[in-house]
Amino acid sequence: MNKFLGINWIAGFLCTLVFATHNGNLIADPLLTYPIIINGLKLRVEVANEPETRAKGLMNRSVLANDRGMIFVFPSETRFSIWMKNTPIDLTVIFANKYGRIINIEHMTRNTLESHSPASPAMFAIEVSQESLIAKNAKPGDLIWGLEHVPAARN
Repeated sequence: MNKFLGINWIAGFLCTLVFATHNGNLIADPLLTYPIIINGLKLRVEVANEPETRAKGLMNRSVLANDRGMIFVFPSETRFSIWMKNTPIDLTVIFANKYGRIINIEHMTRNTLESHSPASPAMFAIEVSQESLIAKNAKPGDLIWGLEHVPAARN
């Protein structure tokens, strides 16, 4: 009987695997996040590394946990602006250079069109809740750990 249950479990797993694949690739988890550390504090970030995902950002999100965020990844250090259009939560944006060194930090008000930019060319922008410990404790000059695991920019 145990042997029969084991075979059924394996068959069920294989069926699930077949249905979870599409064109030979496993379907990606839409909630995939990457761990980074700022000033000793852990954060899991979603990645916006394409023009479309960078343009959308955290728009229309009504909640962002204090240990979560979004990292905007650019192909190289550049000047850019971020705004809060259609973003109903107050956020803090942390701008960093290609080495992961924080350049400056801006606090952003929900649903506004005010532009926020790095003080010098940046490669990364990390948005977090203004209520998070990272928003309250990070400072210019701090180093962001774990960026080597975050997917590079595309386009």
